[in-house]
Amino acid sequence: MRFKDSGESDVDASRRYFGSFAGDYHEAFKGGGEQPLHRLINRAFRQKTFQLRTEWVRTMLTQYGLAGKTVLDLGCGSGEVSVLAASLGARVVGLDVVEPMIALSRAGADAAGVADRTEFRVADIMSAPLPSSDVTLLVGVIEYYQDLERLLARACDATRGLLIIVDTRGPFWRRALRHGLAVMKGFHLYYRPADEVAGLVRRKAFEQTERLVGHSFTAMAFERRTA
Repeated sequence: MRFKDSGESDVDASRRYFGSFAGDYHEAFKGGGEQPLHRLINRAFRQKTFQLRTEWVRTMLTQYGLAGKTVLDLGCGSGEVSVLAASLGARVVGLDVVEPMIALSRAGADAAGVADRTEFRVADIMSAPLPSSDVTLLVGVIEYYQDLERLLARACDATRGLLIIVDTRGPFWRRALRHGLAVMKGFHLYYRPADEVAGLVRRKAFEQTERLVGHSFTAMAFERRTA
């Protein structure tokens, strides 16, 4: 399912949209926010979704083991998952196109005492050089990019071991609400079946090891095949 409502590029639309409420997005984990609309969305939708998907990611990273490993967080947003990975012993590079999100990520890492194990940079994940990593994360990212095959190919090429992909979707009524918000705020949404996502990753020599179809998100873990 594809929702695209302007001629603006995916990158520019994401930069503008998420840059307009970076602080409120960060507050989603607490159900807060200054703007009334985003505070409502945080309390009604984002808070529970973000908490549940983060706990699933925590479980996958803990099972894999991060001590001494490197993690690449593509579209890191305000950095919660990056900080989580660093707290589990990894060295983390987080990339995001939205400068205020990167500022929040750095502040969060500093507050958590993991600034020495994290590096956050403003970068377009569709064009910037990606460092090689043991683990790559795409959490709440793929639904904003039309060229899914290229995005996943870049993520796979950067990954030596584990790839985690989480998208936000939910039932039809929730997707319809997000579509309404996309129309109102002028950002792009592209919903794909989980099997399509998994098929593209398998082409890059990965095997799916986990899949969770939750109420509001789908999460998948893949490991690189060994010869």
